[in-house]
Amino acid sequence: MTGLAEIISEFGASAKGKLVNAAVTGAPEDQLRAPLEALVRRLAELAGHSTNTVELVGETTLAHLSSRPDYAVSVSNALAGFIEVKAPGKGYDPRRFTDEHDKRQWQKLKTLPNLIYTDGNGFTLWQDGELKASVALEGGIEKAGAKLAAPATLLGLFTDFLGWAPIAPRSAKQLAGIAARRRVGGQVYQAACAMDPMRDTFHSVSVASR
Repeated sequence: MTGLAEIISEFGASAKGKLVNAAVTGAPEDQLRAPLEALVRRLAELAGHSTNTVELVGETTLAHLSSRPDYAVSVSNALAGFIEVKAPGKGYDPRRFTDEHDKRQWQKLKTLPNLIYTDGNGFTLWQDGELKASVALEGGIEKAGAKLAAPATLLGLFTDFLGWAPIAPRSAKQLAGIAARRRVGGQVYQAACAMDPMRDTFHSVSVASR
């Protein structure tokens, strides 16, 4: 099986090839899409998921909802989480964003139960608005190419993301806190679930509970 170092090297080479292509113009974050999709699928296999059981569904067709994440991610046809992609250099910790649109978007997206932010230079994992992991890649996505590298903790971040399962609240206070955090993002989440034909398998965090 291909190791983490080779997977990241190929991600870096693919991303750099698109980002520095002078013949094509477009939003930098859009140039990360194909390399990122391949990266997630290969990391999923490395984490133990069978080939083709992890899918990324781009949500550009629902662009009128400004708070929609870039991807919904399913594992074995069940919705598992979301990924938001930013332009390289913008950052992958949404708490540090200075752009007003990005800040407003974060206030909505942080209500989602399982979310990754990335700008290609690193990844953060958020669950119910709490930071669970932050991993920086080594070398810079725009320049490193095949020399891009990542610590082993990146695989752990994706293992946790893809293996996420709802955790039942242990008290009325905890339940109230979860409900309050998710209320703002209810419409975003409901729209995403509507795209998933297996959304009933996600019953433990169904929109009805919000």
